[in-house]
Amino acid sequence: MDKAKVKRIAVSTAAVASVLLGATLANAQDARLKSIVEEVNQANQIAQESQQRIDKTADATSKLFGEYRTVLKTNAGLEAYNAQQRRVITKQLEEIEKIKNSIGQIDEIKRQITPLMLDMISNLEEFVNADVPFQKEERLARIESLRDAMDDPNVSDPERFRVVLEAYKAETQYGRTVNSYEANLDDGRSVNFARIGRVGFYYQTKDGKESAAWDKSTGSWKQLDAEFATPVKQMIRMARRQVPYDIVVLPIQAPKGK
Repeated sequence: MDKAKVKRIAVSTAAVASVLLGATLANAQDARLKSIVEEVNQANQIAQESQQRIDKTADATSKLFGEYRTVLKTNAGLEAYNAQQRRVITKQLEEIEKIKNSIGQIDEIKRQITPLMLDMISNLEEFVNADVPFQKEERLARIESLRDAMDDPNVSDPERFRVVLEAYKAETQYGRTVNSYEANLDDGRSVNFARIGRVGFYYQTKDGKESAAWDKSTGSWKQLDAEFATPVKQMIRMARRQVPYDIVVLPIQAPKGK
C-alpha cells in the first residue's frame, strides 16, 4: 500500500474517531443538561409546594390573628359587663341587708303600732267629747267601731290603721262643710240643727219660735233673739240644698285671744 493511501485511511479514521468522540461528548452533555433541567424542575416544584404551604400558613395565621383580635374585643366587653354586674350585685346585696334589717324590725314595729292606734282612738274620743256636739252619737259610734276593730282577730294591723286614719279624716272634713239634720235635744224635743264647719252650730224648733247657738265658752246653748229666726231657718234650708247658698247674718263666737 502506498503512503498516500495509508495517509488517507489514517485521516479518515481520525475523522471518524473525532466524529464519534464529538457525538459521545454531545450525548454526555445532553444527559448532564437533562439531569440539571430535571433537578431545576424538581427544585421549582419543591419551591412551589413550599410557597403554597407558606401561603396556607400565612392565611391560617392571618385568620387566627383576626379571631384572636375578635376574642380580645369580646373579652374586653365581657370584662366591662362583668364589672358592671359586680356593681349591681353589690348594690343588691346592700339592699338585701337593708331588707333583712327591716324584716327584723317588723316585730318591734308591730309591738309599737298597736299602742299607737289605741292612743289615737282615745285622743279622738277626747276630742269629740270636747268639740262642738254636732252628730255626737254618730261620731262616738264610729269611735266604738274602731275599738271593735282593734279587738277583732280577723282584722289585720294595716286595716286597723286604715280605719283609724279614715276616722281622723272624717273629723277633719267636718271643719270644711256645712250640714243640717234633725235630732233631739237633751230635753227630748226634736229640732233642726245646722252646722257651719266648726265655727257655728245652731238649732231651731219645728215651729221656728226658738233658735239657739252653741256657746263654746260655756259648753251650752245660748238663746238667740227673734231677729235671727229667719237667718237660722235660711241656713238650715241652704245646708239641706233646698235653696242656693246666699249671705246670711248669724252670730258667731269670736275665737279666744292668746
